[in-house]
Amino acid sequence: MKKKFLVLGGVFLLLIIIGSFLFQGGVINFSSETKKPISSEKKKEEEFNFVWEEWQDPAGFAFEYPTQVEIKTHPEDENNYAYLELTAEARKGRVTIICNDSQYKDIEEWLEKDELVKAGSGLDTTVASMAAKKVAVGEKELTAFVDWDQVIYFIEKDDEGDEFWKPVYNRILSSFRLVPLEGESEEEFANWMEGFSTEGVDAVEPVEIIE
Repeated sequence: MKKKFLVLGGVFLLLIIIGSFLFQGGVINFSSETKKPISSEKKKEEEFNFVWEEWQDPAGFAFEYPTQVEIKTHPEDENNYAYLELTAEARKGRVTIICNDSQYKDIEEWLEKDELVKAGSGLDTTVASMAAKKVAVGEKELTAFVDWDQVIYFIEKDDEGDEFWKPVYNRILSSFRLVPLEGESEEEFANWMEGFSTEGVDAVEPVEIIE
């Protein structure tokens, strides 16, 4: 009986020692606040000191981009509604945005038949509330969608290994939206949008390619 009490006493003492160690060593600290981890992309935005502004294009779309980025519009191009090239001083790589008439009825047909991407696989995403596809083309990343007026949009990132472009590209995709064409009123644009129905269109969540 005496031995039993000695064993129980030893176990009790051991528990007290362990508890004291956990509290004093900071393993358990009820007074400290739980901090949420900061995403790696948010850290990159802070590292590059991005200040965002919006570009509104006469071709009928808009997106956000950082003030460090220069946008070349290529007015000499007569084949596309828009051809934008985004570059930054002392940075390798670029983002390119092109839109023109689509020869495909939807983005699924584009992925199936376009010679550049049909050999690969596309990940589902949404851009400007439209079903879109994100694909890897060699070292580049390309996102495309077809709007209700059968215009296809290509947004391509060629970062050449420079991490500066990843948060820029993702911000462009998340902020990309359709707006009135140059010379078109907000009312005309709203009426045009009302002429299309989104019923039966599946919502698709953005998916990132794991690099």
